[in-house]
Amino acid sequence: MIRPLPPHRASGAATLLLALATAALGACTPPVGVTDFVIVQGYRVSPTFNAFTQPCTIQYSLDEPALVQIRVVRVDPDGNKELVRQITQERRETAGPRTAAWRGVGPSGLFAPQGEYQIELYARLDGSDRTEAWTLTTIMFRS
Repeated sequence: MIRPLPPHRASGAATLLLALATAALGACTPPVGVTDFVIVQGYRVSPTFNAFTQPCTIQYSLDEPALVQIRVVRVDPDGNKELVRQITQERRETAGPRTAAWRGVGPSGLFAPQGEYQIELYARLDGSDRTEAWTLTTIMFRS
């Protein structure tokens, strides 16, 4: 007689490791929808917790030339989003590593208030109607 194995329960160490791995990825959300192509690689935002002490650097690499748009949105406690800064407006970029920055300011030129922000990156191949959408969450606070 074959007996089923008991349900697997993650140990405290495994749960901690999963939480650390998720945090290290910066809460990165992969592209929306199923695609058979990849445009963006290595999407990172740093620092992930306090952009008020130094600029928030956005790094990514394009596998091929694409139209890129980067936006900063504030997320309120109810999950509603508000555009804070348009870093790029569907700009044509060549393949290779790229860097952009957000200095923590809103459209008025003043520092944005503390809270949760998402850095959204959209990449579309020229002449294509398919877009990759990436989102990273960063928490901003004044020190």
